[in-house]
Amino acid sequence: MLKKIRIEELTIGMVVEKMDRSWLEHPFLTGRKKITSQDHIERLREYNIIDLYINTDMGLDIVNDPDDPPSAGKTPAPRIEFVPEPPPVSTGPFAGLPRNLSAPLEEPVPFEREIEAAKVVHKEAHAVVSDVLHDVRLGRNIEGGRTEAVVGNMVDSIFRNMDALSSLGRIKGYDEYTFVHSVNVCVLSLTLGRHLGLDREEMLGLGVGGLLHDAGKMKVPPEILNKPGKLTDAEFAEMKMHAAYSVEVLDQAGGITEEARMVALQHHERFLGTGYPGGLKGEEIHRCAQIAAIADVYDAITSNRVYHTGMAPHEGVRKIYEWGKRDFNPVFLQRFIQCLGIYPAGTTVELDSGEIGVVTSVNHEKVLRPHVLLLYRKAGVHLPAPLEVDLDEPLSPGSAKFRRTVARPVDPANFGIDIDLYLPKAAP
Repeated sequence: MLKKIRIEELTIGMVVEKMDRSWLEHPFLTGRKKITSQDHIERLREYNIIDLYINTDMGLDIVNDPDDPPSAGKTPAPRIEFVPEPPPVSTGPFAGLPRNLSAPLEEPVPFEREIEAAKVVHKEAHAVVSDVLHDVRLGRNIEGGRTEAVVGNMVDSIFRNMDALSSLGRIKGYDEYTFVHSVNVCVLSLTLGRHLGLDREEMLGLGVGGLLHDAGKMKVPPEILNKPGKLTDAEFAEMKMHAAYSVEVLDQAGGITEEARMVALQHHERFLGTGYPGGLKGEEIHRCAQIAAIADVYDAITSNRVYHTGMAPHEGVRKIYEWGKRDFNPVFLQRFIQCLGIYPAGTTVELDSGEIGVVTSVNHEKVLRPHVLLLYRKAGVHLPAPLEVDLDEPLSPGSAKFRRTVARPVDPANFGIDIDLYLPKAAP
C-alpha cells in the first residue's frame, strides 16, 4: 500500500516508493529507497523534499494515523524541523547562487591528516591512466580490475575528506594533458558525487567512468587529436567518435558498470539537447554523465595546453556558471560551484583591507568566505611571513560584519606570486 507522508514523518525502516518530482531533483538513483540511516533522511531534507510516498507493504508505516491505528512494535517517527534553502548571492556574476549550504557534509578526517594519503592515491591514479592510454594506443585490452581498485581508493579518500584529493588537481601544466585531464575529471566528479550524496557503489561507477572517459581518444588519429587549429567538419566528426570508442574500450575490459559506460558515452551530451553523440536532453542523460560533463568542461577550460592557456580558477567557475544555463543540470551545477567555491583554491585575491593572498581552501558552507594565505600587506609590501586567515572571522565578537572580504581576484603574475608554492603537492 502506498501512503503519502511528510518528510517529518519519515523514519528509519520505511521504504520510499516515489517522490512528487523527477529523479534529477532528489539524491537517489531511483524513486524507491529503503531508509536505513538518518543520513538518508538528511539528504532528502537537503533537497527540500517535503512530500513523498512510502510502501507500507515493504517497510514500516507511520504511527498515530487516524485511519491506521499504531501497531505493536512500531517506533514513532522523529520530528525533524525543515531547514529552508539559504538566501542567494544578490549581486554580481553569481547572483542567484545560494551563498551558504544548509546541510554541510561531515568530514571525519582533517585535511592535514588526509592529504598525505591523498597524494599516494593521486599518484596511483596517474600511473593507471598513463598505462591505460598506452595500452589502448597499442590495441591492447585494459585492466579493468586495476582501474576499479584505484578508484575505490579515491572514493575512500573523498569520503574521509572531500578537499584533500581535489586540492591536488589545482596545478595544471602543459604536459600529458589527456591523462592529467582524466584524473582531474575523475576527482572532480567524485567530489561532486559526494556532495550530492551518492552512495559508494554509484561513486565507484562514476569514478571509473571519469578516469576512462577519454580512453577512446587514443583511437583518434593523432594529427586530429593534437591539431592546434579549428577542426574541419570531417575531423570533428571523427573526434566525436571518441565517446563510442571509449565505450568499446570499457566493454572489452569486462566487468564495467553501466554508470561507467554512460559516463564514457554521454559526457558530451548537454542538458538542452545540443550535445553528442545522441542529442539527449535532461533526464535522458544518465545522471553520472551529467556530473562528469560539468567536471570535464571545467577542467578543460582551466587547463594549460601547448596551444591554449587555461582560465584562472575563478574565471572558470564564472564561465561554467554562465554556460550552465543551457548546458548542465542546474542543481548539479549549483552544487559543483559550492564544492569548488566561487574563489577556488589557487585563486589570487585582493581583500577589502588591501591585503593580497592565495585562496588555500574553500568554506563549503559559505562560498564567499574561503581561507586565504596572505602574502602582501598591500600591493608591493610583503608581509614578514605568510599569514593564514579565515574570511568568516567577524569584525568583533557577535558582529554581523566581517573583518575581511574578497574585493576582487587578481593576476598572480602582477605580484610575482607562484601559486604552486602555496598549494599541496602530489607525491613525487
